[in-house]
Amino acid sequence: MPKTQGVAAVQRALAILDTFVAGAGSRSLADIAKITGLAKPTVMRSLVSLDEAGYVVRLSDGRYALGAKTFQLGTTYRANFNLEQHVLPVLQRLSQETLESSAFHVRERDSRLCLFRVDSPQLVRDVARPTNLAPLDLTSTGQVLRTARWADRTDGGVQVFVSSGIYDAVTASLSTAVFGHDGALVGAMTVSGPIERIRQADLQALASRLTDASYRLSLVLGAPLPREVGVPRIISLPSAETGSS
Repeated sequence: MPKTQGVAAVQRALAILDTFVAGAGSRSLADIAKITGLAKPTVMRSLVSLDEAGYVVRLSDGRYALGAKTFQLGTTYRANFNLEQHVLPVLQRLSQETLESSAFHVRERDSRLCLFRVDSPQLVRDVARPTNLAPLDLTSTGQVLRTARWADRTDGGVQVFVSSGIYDAVTASLSTAVFGHDGALVGAMTVSGPIERIRQADLQALASRLTDASYRLSLVLGAPLPREVGVPRIISLPSAETGSS
């Protein structure tokens, strides 16, 4: 089926509103035209319509700023945003693709809290209850929550931590960061399973599926990500077998 074409006038209006996303308090007509690549008369007509609807306002110096209607939309979005309805479908798909358990953790002071979890469809699997509070340890999940920063995404690829035998002696895991608005760390997404099965798996393939899932969720949460997911950079953590945790 051919892709349905959008309405050009609406697309132009949205492109104009997007020019304010970067945090600019106000922009001139010339600024907006340059950023969008639209002709000034076209931008002016769209701004008039947006002004009349309350989405932008024309300031006394002739520049434009976002109007009160955009604030109302943002307030309504935050009030109705349900993290579960966005996270669980991503975890379900991740577990279907990897055949391992997947989870989403957030940091609570010096602990990590499992908010959502989908168990592996295999009989032998890593099983844990959501909402379990665990130490912010040196597992792959703990490492992400303790150290992940927005700048890491552009410094040598997307980081994926791998750990084994730390939280318990028979489990291994891969984790990467989920970011939100302004690049803030929201949580850690993890794939886990029996050590031997993870060891025998194609780690690069698992890491790629994990980073793809975290990328999709980060976009939903408002992270200003590039179009490309990025190549995962696997970082193996010391295992319990080496005397470290």
